[in-house]
Amino acid sequence: MHLVEEKPSEDLTPKIRCSDNCDPDKLGSDQSCLRRIHEALRHYRALLGSDVFDELRGPADSPMAALQGALVQLTSLVQIGSFAEGSGTPPPHSQPWERPLIQHRILRQLCSFSAVMARVFAHSAATH
Repeated sequence: MHLVEEKPSEDLTPKIRCSDNCDPDKLGSDQSCLRRIHEALRHYRALLGSDVFDELRGPADSPMAALQGALVQLTSLVQIGSFAEGSGTPPPHSQPWERPLIQHRILRQLCSFSAVMARVFAHSAATH
């Protein structure tokens, strides 16, 4: 049996890395952490607007609309400096049968990223 390991270049999910300098001392002077967070928020906005989530879209007061609105607000709050505005990396088109799995994976990754992002800002706010 041969297991194929996923190459890091195949996973386009933005992640906060140690090299992004997200510690409180550098957060105000080094833009790399905010740039990474902004990039990830744009990435998730693009994913939530893709065909993967078409069947989950509903009225303006739906949970999906609320999540998309929250990402729009967060993205606008994190715009510091001169970031190149774009829609993020569009996901490849998906087949209907694979969408529930992709949705679950994307939402789990968004939840994990949000937890890390919250820690970055909470720790920074507590130290200033």
